[in-house]
Amino acid sequence: MNEHEFLAAVERRTDVESDNEAHVVADATLQTLSDRIVQGEAEDIASQLPRQLADSLTAGPVEAEEFSASEFTDRVETREADLGTLDDPDGEEHAQAVLEVLGEAVSGGELDDAREQLPDEFDPLFEPVDMTEGQV
Repeated sequence: MNEHEFLAAVERRTDVESDNEAHVVADATLQTLSDRIVQGEAEDIASQLPRQLADSLTAGPVEAEEFSASEFTDRVETREADLGTLDDPDGEEHAQAVLEVLGEAVSGGELDDAREQLPDEFDPLFEPVDMTEGQV
């Protein structure tokens, strides 16, 4: 999946209205994921992503930080506010959308390997986004 396809898929699953906003959402989520999983796993996933997205995923520390799913979505929301001009940062919805697209973009169970590093409370973030919500 190339960068444009990745961002278009994020845009379809969220309330963002441009590639730029989708990029902010993707960067915020990937950077936060890079904080929470070990660097080697982040690099394995990043090897299957376009460079700019891969760079966001490998920006984290060598050792994984331990924090809750709630803290994860809070960090995504804070990063969204810091990175761009989103009208309505939504850490949970946006993280869920990016993680779903990430699962479609990488193969070989790489995302499953990353999920194994996370407690069960993270499971809802990996559930498919309901794209019919709000549609007529």
